[in-house]
Amino acid sequence: MPLEHLLAALERDASAQAETLLADARAAADAIAAEAEQAIARRRRDVLGARESELRVAAQVALAEARRAGRRTVLEARQRFLDRVFAAAGAQFPEATVGEAYRAALPRHVAATLQSIGDVPAVIHCPEGLVPTIRAVVARQKHLSVESDAGVEAGFRLTTTDGTVEVDHTLDGLLERLRPRLALAVLERLGPRP
Repeated sequence: MPLEHLLAALERDASAQAETLLADARAAADAIAAEAEQAIARRRRDVLGARESELRVAAQVALAEARRAGRRTVLEARQRFLDRVFAAAGAQFPEATVGEAYRAALPRHVAATLQSIGDVPAVIHCPEGLVPTIRAVVARQKHLSVESDAGVEAGFRLTTTDGTVEVDHTLDGLLERLRPRLALAVLERLGPRP
């Protein structure tokens, strides 16, 4: 029986050794699986973080583009509005030149314009309706002539005969020169900017 005991002991040792190896293998497999899970979780976090950053940047770009487009739309609408305001003002100019207030101020404007050229020979171009009034203002100045000009609808334009100086005192010209300042005043009346 000693052989049977020996075989039983060997079998017990082999079983114990197999159980130990199996437990070690299971522990190693569990450690590998845990490490793999951690690696997968890290990789998932990295990929999701990178994707989240990409989406955040894309959202910021889209938001900036939307804001820019919104501002452009508002600016274009304001420009159209200002164009309509100034067109409406310009449409009233021919009628304004026949009014008493304009006629009363005309000699002063002609005199101020003449100061800019001195005694240089010049021609004053104006609508036919203003020719008599302007001729009366410059009657004593022989170096000046007044001509009816269909291209000048409201106001007058002075041009030296040598063509070196031109002074635009038309209402359209005045409006164009005052447009930036007037546009700000008109827009202020609209209210605060968005």
